Amino acid sequence: MHFTTVGKTGRIGGKRGGGEMKNATLTRGKIDRQLIGLALPLLAGSLVQQFYNTVDMMIVSRAAGDNAFAAVGVASSVMNLFFYLLVGLTLGFSILYANAYGAEDFPRLRKYCFTTGVISVGVTLALSGGGLLFLQPILTMIQTPAELQGDCARYLSWIFAGLIFTCLYNLLAALLRAVGRTAVTLYALAAAMVCNIGLDLFLVAGLRLGVAGAAAATVSAQALSALLCGGYLFRHYPQLRLTRQDLVFQRHLFRQSVQYGSVSALQESSLYCGKLLVQSAVNAMGPAAITAFTAASCIENLFLAFGNSGADALSVFVAQNQGARQPERVREGMRRGLRLLLVTSVALSLLLAFLRQPALSLLISAGNSAALQAASSYLGAMCLLYILSFWANGYQGYFRGLGRISAAFCGTLLQITLRVVFTYLFPASWGLLSVALATGLGWVVMIAFQTCLSRRLTARVMALRSA
Repeated sequence: MHFTTVGKTGRIGGKRGGGEMKNATLTRGKIDRQLIGLALPLLAGSLVQQFYNTVDMMIVSRAAGDNAFAAVGVASSVMNLFFYLLVGLTLGFSILYANAYGAEDFPRLRKYCFTTGVISVGVTLALSGGGLLFLQPILTMIQTPAELQGDCARYLSWIFAGLIFTCLYNLLAALLRAVGRTAVTLYALAAAMVCNIGLDLFLVAGLRLGVAGAAAATVSAQALSALLCGGYLFRHYPQLRLTRQDLVFQRHLFRQSVQYGSVSALQESSLYCGKLLVQSAVNAMGPAAITAFTAASCIENLFLAFGNSGADALSVFVAQNQGARQPERVREGMRRGLRLLLVTSVALSLLLAFLRQPALSLLISAGNSAALQAASSYLGAMCLLYILSFWANGYQGYFRGLGRISAAFCGTLLQITLRVVFTYLFPASWGLLSVALATGLGWVVMIAFQTCLSRRLTARVMALRSA
């Protein structure tokens, strides 16, 4: 990918139909409309991704049985640790992209592109090799029941082998998101969803390949989404094609990229490392609890996609306006973005409270009443707590946009640490309710920490006005 300077006109992109593509700039205009406009494609893309993950699980449940369903649930907790380490890495890179883009410093942006690409591929190869090498010890460490270990290992072997496609998609999506082209990732994910579901039906339901077929479908869908995003950039943005002059190693850019990417990756991976430890506690409760937690998590992930997408949109908005040295829009964007997140969380919590039972019945067989009851009780408790997640996410997006990646990381680390500790401290007889209460306590402390930190940072943001 190659970036080129196109003057100071606020435009980038190639010729298409005799005209030039406009930039999706966020440094002027109505803030609410911009935040919603940026968040909706991100949300749609996230929902598409979560939807096809859920359909994937439904097909496995119906075609391969409850044990295969539970095995994919356990494997997914491991898979997500690796996936979101890469997501965090590229999320940190996207802040560098957006900041340079907002400042219209395209030479710097083009060098970031090369440097971050090299880092991403290197990290991915290390993760793939490490995952395959230590697969069995990982499954043993998280107390995976013996009857599930074979299916877990088969599923994860495919996932680790195809991790490079996850890396490429997230790197390209971060670049598209930073310049405001979030709709492109939505179209790519929609195509990937169709591919994933079609392959699931063929490989899992048709050929009866079980969890291996489900994993192969997931890897193929990731490869397709990466190909579509890369193809769009190559075709419509000829200026984004790297040339020999761009393939230059610069130590200060490497250090900055590593700093942003590593802290953001640690933030995301610490979250999913904590979730993996929580999964270990759930695994000790037996197959019924694993099935319940897996089904509830599928629905919960659809719900939380709204908060995550809003935070990502706020992050890009803040980064562009900080790069353009507009502290008033940074502060106002934070206020309006947080308000939108809180209103959305209340509406969705009410909806989920009424729909959780029929939604769970799509994932858990009617004969597994213990799992159905446990999953329903868990989601019922979480409906009272999700507003805390959206609140905390708003601060996360704000800190990332300001480049305060370490602040976002500390908040996440604090939350997940408390979540894990309280999950193990609460009585095992509470079942999944202990996980819900521990999660809520972690969010409360996280919000308190981030609120105090935000007040201190506001003065620094406003100082940009006089700089």
